[in-house]
Amino acid sequence: MDRSQQMKVTLKSTAGRSAVRVVPVFSDGGGAKKASGLDPALAAIVRKADSTGIFSGKKGEVLPQVAPDSAVEKTLLLIGLGPRKKLDGEVLRTVFGNLGRRLAGLSGKKAALSLEQGAAAACIAKLGAAQAARCMLEGCRLGAYDYQAQKGGRKPRKPASSLALECGASDASLLKLLRSGLKLADACVDGVNLARELANTPGNYLYPASLAAKARSMARSSGLKCKVLGERELQREKMGGILGVAQGSNRAPRLIQLEYTPRGKAEKTLVIVGKAVTFDSGGISIKPAGGMQDMKFDMAGGAAAIGAMQALARLKPKLRVVAIVPSAENLLGGSAYRPGDVLTSASGKTIEIINTDAEGRLLLADALHYSRRFKPDAVVDMATLTGACVIALGTHASGLMSNDKALARQLLKVSADCGEQVWELPLFDEYYKMVESKVADLRNSSGRDAGASTAGAFLGHFIKGVPWAHLDIAGTAWRQAPLGYQPRGATGAGVRLMVELALSMGA
Repeated sequence: MDRSQQMKVTLKSTAGRSAVRVVPVFSDGGGAKKASGLDPALAAIVRKADSTGIFSGKKGEVLPQVAPDSAVEKTLLLIGLGPRKKLDGEVLRTVFGNLGRRLAGLSGKKAALSLEQGAAAACIAKLGAAQAARCMLEGCRLGAYDYQAQKGGRKPRKPASSLALECGASDASLLKLLRSGLKLADACVDGVNLARELANTPGNYLYPASLAAKARSMARSSGLKCKVLGERELQREKMGGILGVAQGSNRAPRLIQLEYTPRGKAEKTLVIVGKAVTFDSGGISIKPAGGMQDMKFDMAGGAAAIGAMQALARLKPKLRVVAIVPSAENLLGGSAYRPGDVLTSASGKTIEIINTDAEGRLLLADALHYSRRFKPDAVVDMATLTGACVIALGTHASGLMSNDKALARQLLKVSADCGEQVWELPLFDEYYKMVESKVADLRNSSGRDAGASTAGAFLGHFIKGVPWAHLDIAGTAWRQAPLGYQPRGATGAGVRLMVELALSMGA
C-alpha cells in the first residue's frame, strides 16, 4: 500500500493532541503582516523567522521550528503560500503537496492545522470552504504518494497517521461545505493513485490480461459493470487495429469496458476512452534504448480511465459513464506488424502502416468506433500519443483537440476548476488530409510536421458526427522528478479532469 493511501486528512471540530502544528504563511509584507491572525505565540515565531531571513513564505517553502512552550505540539511546520494575490487552488495543491511529502517521512506523527487562524482562514475566504478543503487534501495525499510495490523486503517509510483540519465553527453550512470538499478530494485522490499504481507497474507484472483482471476487481468492489473482450471477441468485432499492434507479442490483447449507471433515468452518456499499451518498444520501428524502460507508462490513458471510473462510482454523478480501454503490447517478433502493412479497422477503414511506433492511434481507432454503440453525448479519449505534443507544450499541459467547440470549452473550464492544465491545439481540414494514404484509406503517420494535430486528425476520422475530444497526455502523464503534489513517475493525469467533466455534465 502506498503512503498516500495510508495518510488520512480529516476534519475535526476541536483541537486535539498532535505532534506537529502546520502554519501556512503568505509571503506579502513584513513579519507582522505574515503573522496576522495567528495565536500570539505562533505569531512571535513567524515574526522571528521572517526577521532572521530563514523563512520568507515563498510558495512551497517548508521550515521546521520548535513549538512554543504553550503549545501541545513539539514541532511547527511553517509552509509558504506565496503572495496573497496569486493564491488559487493549484497554488494550494502545490504547497500542500510539499507538505504531504514532508509529513510522509515523519514516522507516523499526527499533524494539525487550524482553518480559523491566519493564512488558512484567508484561503477559505478567497477560494470558498469546499474548494480550499479539497485542494488541501488533494495536495497533501497526492504529494505523499511513493510507489513501493517492487521494493522487496524493504519497508516503506511510515506515513504521518493523519493531518487534522481543525474547524470549531458552529455554522452547519460551512461544515457541510468543508465535508463535501473533502469527500470529492478523497475519491479523486484514490482514483489518481490507482492510475499511478497501474502506470508505474513494470510490463512483466502488468500486461493486457492482468490489467483487465485489475479493472474487473476494481469494478466488482465499486459496483461497476465490467466486460472484457478477449482475442476471439476482438476478431468477431473485426478490430484489426488492436489485433495488428498485438501481433508481435505472445500476450493477447484485451478491450476493457467499464460502465457506471446512475439511479433513475440517465439523461446523458459520457464515454471515456483510454489507450493502454502496457509496454511499447516501438515495434519494428524500434525506439532508442535510452529511456525505453519508462515505456511501461504508455498505458497511462487507460489507467486514468480506470481511476476515473473508480472515483465516479463513489461520487455517483447523474449521468451514465462508460470507459473503454483497448490494451496491447507493442513488441518485436516474427509475427509483428510491419511498415507497409495495411490493416483493416473495425470501422472498415483501411490503414497503411508507416511507423509501427505510431501504434496507440490504431488501438484508439477501433475503440472510438466501438464507442458509437453507446449513443454518447460526448466522447473523450486520453492517450500518451505523441512526442510532438511534449515538444509543443512540455510537461505542464495536455494537448486538447476537438471536433466540437462546446465540448472543448467545457473541458477548458473544468480544467481550470480542477487544476489539470490543457491547451487547445487545432484540427484544421488540412491535417485530416495529411493522414490520407495513396495505398489505403488512411496512413498512421504523416511525418514530423504538426505531429500532435495530425495524430488527433487521424482519430477524428473514426468518430465523425459525435462530439469528441482528444487529450494528448504524453507530457503530463510522467515526471522525471517530483514537483509539488506530482511524484517522480506516473502522475495520474486525466483522472481529476474526467471526474470534473462528468460531474459538470451530470449537474
